[in-house]
Parts: sequence; C-alpha cells; structure tokens
Amino acid sequence: MARGRVVPLSVVWVAAVLGILSGWHFIEQVAAAPHAFMHLVDLGTYQIAAERVVDGISVYDNPLRGHTRGVWEFVYSPFAALMFVPLAWLHGNVFTWVGGLGNFALLVASMWAALDVLGLRRDRRTAVLAVSISGLMLLCEPIRETVTFGQVNILLMLLVLVDMALPDSSRWKGVLTGVAAGIKLTPVFFVLYLLVTRRFRAAATAIGALVATMVLGAVVLPKDSWTFWTGAFADPTRVGVPQNPQNESLRGMIARSLGTGAGMQLLWLAGALAFAAVCLLLARRLSGSGYELAAVSLCGVITTVVSPYSWIHHWVWLAPLLICLADLALRERSVLIGAGLAVAAVVTSGGLMDLVGVHYGSVFDLPGHGPFAVFDHNAYIWLTLVLLAALGCRPMLRRFRPQRSEGPQQHTSELSRPSAATIRTS
Repeated sequence: MARGRVVPLSVVWVAAVLGILSGWHFIEQVAAAPHAFMHLVDLGTYQIAAERVVDGISVYDNPLRGHTRGVWEFVYSPFAALMFVPLAWLHGNVFTWVGGLGNFALLVASMWAALDVLGLRRDRRTAVLAVSISGLMLLCEPIRETVTFGQVNILLMLLVLVDMALPDSSRWKGVLTGVAAGIKLTPVFFVLYLLVTRRFRAAATAIGALVATMVLGAVVLPKDSWTFWTGAFADPTRVGVPQNPQNESLRGMIARSLGTGAGMQLLWLAGALAFAAVCLLLARRLSGSGYELAAVSLCGVITTVVSPYSWIHHWVWLAPLLICLADLALRERSVLIGAGLAVAAVVTSGGLMDLVGVHYGSVFDLPGHGPFAVFDHNAYIWLTLVLLAALGCRPMLRRFRPQRSEGPQQHTSELSRPSAATIRTS
C-alpha cells in the first residue's frame, strides 16, 4: 500500500497553472535572446576546465578566462574537473540545449526528492506537482540565475536531497553527500548535520565518500590535487574581493558594512560559528519533530551564509525551504510562517518582477549609504535571520495557542508521516 500524504487536487491545479505561466515566460525570454539570456557562462568555464584536463594542462595555474587573478579561476576540486570532462565534447547548440534542459531536469528531480522528504506519496499527483513547482521556481532569483549561468548548484542540492531521503538504516546513506562535498566543499556542513542528529554511520560514510573523491582526483590529476588541497581550496581571493556587491554571504556583508580591516576576518569567523551553531540546534529540533526537509534545507541555506563568497545562484536551497514554508503555512495556518514565506517570496522575486515589467532587481536598489547602508546587497542575510526566527519561534507560539478539538479526519502532520526522513529503520 502506498504511504505518505496525498496532495490535494486543488493544490496540484494551482501549482500547474502558475508553473505553466512562469515556464512560458522563461521560454519567451530564451527565444527572444537565446545567447544573451541563456548565456551559460559558468558552464562554459567548466567546459574550459574540462578541455584543460583532456589536454593535460593544469586547471589552477592560470585563470580559465583572461589573466586577472581572482576572476574566472577554477575554484572546484580536481574531482569536479574530472566530472566536467564530458563537456569538452559539447559545442554550439548541443552545448546550449544540454546546459539549459539538463539543469531544468536536475531541478525537477530535486523538487521530486524534496517532496519525497516532505512525506508526500510517490504518485502522479506528486510528479505533476514537482514539475509545476520547478516551472514556478524559474521566477526564484537563485534558481533562475543557476539555470541561465549553467551553475552546478542544483546538482549538488539534488545529491544531498536524494541522500537524505534514504532511510537511516541504508548502508548507502551518506555516499551522495560525500560526493557532493567532493565536488564543492560547502556540503561538508551536512556531515555536521548528520552528527548532531546522531546518524553517525551516515556521517562516516559521507566522509569516506569524500576521501574517495580526493583519492581519485589525486590518482588522475596529482599535480592539481597537490595545488588544490595544499592551499587553493582555502583561498577566497581566487573568487574575488569580499566587498563585491554580488557577494551575498555574511563575509560580504561585514566587508561592505565595516570595511576589510584586520578585524573583519575575526568578526566573520565569529558570526559564521554563531550562525552554524544556531542552525544545527534548530535543525536537530526540526528533524526530531519530523520536519526533515525544513532541517536539511535550512542547513543548505546556512552553508551559503557562512561561505567566504556566495553569489546569488548559490542560494538554491531557498527553493525547498520555500516548499516547507508553504506546506507549514497551509497546514498549520501559521501567521508567523506565512509572514516568513511572504518575506522570502519578495526577496527572491527577481524573476517575478521581471515578469510584471519591473526593472530586474530594482527592489534591492536601496541607497548604499546612510541608514539604508546595512541593507545594501545584504537582503539574503536578513532573510536568513527572518527564517531562523520564524522556524525557531513557531513551537513557542504553538504552545500558547488555544487547543481546538478536531474531528476524526485530522490533518496528517509531518510529524506522523511514514517517510524515509523520520523512519530510522526500515
């Protein structure tokens, strides 16, 4: 017998209509200026790295484009360079089609995995909902940027989501998280999440998988592996200057607000540790209460906050977190969660503003001086604080909410759902 919550048909229809409208608008933009809009510039840099691997040239000695240090340098692992090798043989329209459709397919798979972790039944309704949400998410700025830039972030999110959907009894749980960390180091944070939720075998498996990617990279690309693991991986200047307005991380916020003096690094480390600690404590509580997707998505968001350098397209974990907020707001009728969802929708609404004819990103064009300076290009950090408060304060508000008697057909809460995220053995 199929298990899990059944998606109401009305929800599927609403999501389908919105997803079609959003997807159609996105397609119109691609058709109007295919190479300008779907430029896939980052996927192009991965292709250059792949060509260097094929030609036996180091991917770290010189920038992939131009000659300026800190611009277009390869910042991923040697294992990632090996993973990108198939791109070396894609050119022209084939490259564009594979890049665009490939990332959208990964997005659909990610939304399906997110809905699975959420506890929805694996049926046609959920499949339609996953595709519809994917279309709607093309209005979400981080997702939109990831697709048009051809970034790797959705792939990393998919690997972690599929991994977290496995039952804790599975010997394979942790492998995909380790592989994701082997491509880009930020998913290592999920190992800490596995530890605080007492999934020690999965954490050890993730570390083992990460080490395996390092060994593979060292065997095939020994010189590049030495360069990367002996210093390049920890050098944020390879990405750019921290005060860059497009650096939407805590470090970028501090650098723009207080300058880049000697105390900036210490303040960033202290703030990053505080964000990480609060996130892990809240994620452990959410996971223990059955809200696994909220816990995992929150950890994904925090990896972007504490990272030395985070572009807009790094914030893709807001997509599954938006799904969590919408689910909680609808089922619990929570004003607090609804407010958090509204704030998140506004902050990430670059694509929506473009759809209704407002200048893309104009909502963030606040003055960079005076009383508004602290908000200048820091919207995603403030959004994270709002979401931490909404998810953290929700249990306290529910404690003081008057109890209402319910009939025999009570709403199925995520706490009681029979999914892989809450069943520790299966």
